[in-house]
Amino acid sequence: MATTTAGHGLGALDGAGTDGRAPDRLEQLTAASWVLPTGIPGLLSFTPKFESVLTRLQAALSAIDPAGSPGPTWYAPVVPRSNIDRAEYAESFPQLLGTVHALRTGEAPEAQDLAAREETDVVLAPAVCYSVYPQIADSTIGEARFFDAVGHCYRHEATSEYGRFRSFRMREFVVVAGQDEAWQWRDAWITRCEELFARLGVAVSVQTASDPFFGPGDRFMRTSQLQQNLKYEFIAPVRDGDPGTAIASANCHKDHLGERFAIDFADEGPAHTSCMAFGLERTVSALIHAHGDDLANWPELG
Repeated sequence: MATTTAGHGLGALDGAGTDGRAPDRLEQLTAASWVLPTGIPGLLSFTPKFESVLTRLQAALSAIDPAGSPGPTWYAPVVPRSNIDRAEYAESFPQLLGTVHALRTGEAPEAQDLAAREETDVVLAPAVCYSVYPQIADSTIGEARFFDAVGHCYRHEATSEYGRFRSFRMREFVVVAGQDEAWQWRDAWITRCEELFARLGVAVSVQTASDPFFGPGDRFMRTSQLQQNLKYEFIAPVRDGDPGTAIASANCHKDHLGERFAIDFADEGPAHTSCMAFGLERTVSALIHAHGDDLANWPELG
């Protein structure tokens, strides 16, 4: 079917709101029964209409996995704090990490200061792959291992801009392998995703990028990541006036996670890892922006 222009099908919602101003994208999507606001920036509920598209997108992602994925493994929205500490996530991105606090177990609530909640042994998952590496930690693998993972994630975004979700779902394809295979796998996924988004009618640009490192070494880390071409983002608009939002990323971690989780590859030393990550809500948002409200005008996703 023909690809439509951004925002097509939402024209009826483009008029002034009850207060005389033009509705923003969240208001448009709410009126069109795609999402439900919660009153908290970056936190939305999603309707059956939205979920029907997300389900079809998931099937399309499974279909392009060369490893022959039967579908993703779903992981919990919280992960052991020890996994995050071992990956050194908090050293680089403390501003994004969400922790879980609770009263001390084994003590009656009335005997405790309700304001004195303590950190528990879990944190909110900042990415799905942190549930993957512990599965083969402290081991030597003789051939590449492939994973297909999905789950709810949380990052403490400080903006109310639509598309900057604090709670979201991430689909990740992960490889743990030798250096050359990890790089080649990542590059093959870039080509594969360009073809996928072209077929889905979503105009993307693929750009080198860096993660939002924190602290005195952040500029060096970002520059190093850019110079080594470790991260590429797939940029597409998710609303009118959007200069571009990252809806997916292809990443090489080199041997950092292999070292941290003590995963060796054959006789090469620490394994290298790469991942292809899709922000599922962002990708659906890009599809809505590209093709409009009427699903009959959309291309086939499967």
